[in-house]
Amino acid sequence: MLVSVLIGKRLAPLKALFHEAAYLLVMDETLIAEFDEMARRTKFRKYFPAEIVDLVVQQLREGGEVADAPRNIERICRDPDDDYLLALCKSAKVDVLLTGDEDLLVLKKYGRTRIMNARAFVDHFMK
Repeated sequence: MLVSVLIGKRLAPLKALFHEAAYLLVMDETLIAEFDEMARRTKFRKYFPAEIVDLVVQQLREGGEVADAPRNIERICRDPDDDYLLALCKSAKVDVLLTGDEDLLVLKKYGRTRIMNARAFVDHFMK
């Protein structure tokens, strides 16, 4: 989802999430590393330089909450690789999971966590 924010102009309002006190970004080191690796792929170089990736990773660590990865992960999602995100949401009591992953979006909600794509989040919370 963060790569989409860096590329897309339509999702520019999400950049405010880094600076608004009303929002707290919660991530774990696995998610930060995943973003870092994906954003440095050759196909994204035409959209933003590596320095921007460095800046975003720094903002994630400084401006958000880096939570400990949950140890007990139950099988919930149709893609088991995504279950750690749901466990993180549950343990950190996250209100909204922003994702573009259809395996997560089909759930719509997990516990107290609403699962939304970036466009729905902007339309619902930032207009």
